[in-house]
Amino acid sequence: MKQFYQLRVLKTEYVTPTVKKFTLTSEEINLPSFGAGAHITVKLPMGTRQYSLTNDPYQQENEYTIAVKNIGSENSASTFLHEHIEEGDTLEVSGPDNYFPVRSEGKHHVFFAAGIGITPFLSMMAYLIQIDQSFELHYAGASKEDCAFYKEIKNQYPEQTTFYFMEREQKVQILREVLSNQTVGTHFYICGPAGFMDQFISYCNEIGYPDECVHSERFRPANTTINRKPFSVTIGKKTIQVGSNQSLLQAINEKGILVPYACQMGICGTCEVAVCNGEILHNDTFLTDEERKVKMLSCVSRGIGHITIKI
Repeated sequence: MKQFYQLRVLKTEYVTPTVKKFTLTSEEINLPSFGAGAHITVKLPMGTRQYSLTNDPYQQENEYTIAVKNIGSENSASTFLHEHIEEGDTLEVSGPDNYFPVRSEGKHHVFFAAGIGITPFLSMMAYLIQIDQSFELHYAGASKEDCAFYKEIKNQYPEQTTFYFMEREQKVQILREVLSNQTVGTHFYICGPAGFMDQFISYCNEIGYPDECVHSERFRPANTTINRKPFSVTIGKKTIQVGSNQSLLQAINEKGILVPYACQMGICGTCEVAVCNGEILHNDTFLTDEERKVKMLSCVSRGIGHITIKI
């Protein structure tokens, strides 16, 4: 069971007109440490949401900092945080998880960020500077004014960073050229809007970079419109019905067949099960194409008709 803490909002700050930074702390406990690329889960009236930690892992000072872009949607988590959470308020926050770490085997690290996708790379760059490893950041935004942490990044990482404030087609072409000119041992990290990430992962595949060298982070399932028809699943001698309003993970756990889980968004791989028979609608961002032939993530992926799995 994930542990949550009541944290006080020590400070809020607008880093752009639509991006608000929150500094969270506690006077009662020492907050758990975290690694570069980690995130926390925040309980909100509309459900839990995940936000990357933006502060330096080496200089935590019993604080967690996150940055949230207001998407302007009524009743959204981002609008709630922007309009209702101020200094002195409290938020219920989990300890940190990390499904997007800096890969220690990497000889060089290349970050591609778009919009608010910059947030996990802030802790990563601070970490890599500390351990004297090479990296470069390619950061695409609408303009300098809308580019979160623009001045901070430009001042701290001037030699490693390239900003892209231009038309989309020109950005894509230049960034694709950057992808094509990397050495063996480079690891690529991609975070931003779904379309941006899908496009760059596709480019990496076209160029031929190994899957284990390409990393992305999403805080929602790959496809929120996945077919949610009921299906049945056989596990050993037991057959279980999975309703349209529940996941495979929920259905089998409710029947006493316990499968471990963590993110419940298809990004961490904790709830992986083996597929013995049947057709699967995969909705994760964790498994490789080869792994999907024999595995599925029970939190987000679904069967068609009837499937057989092994736990």
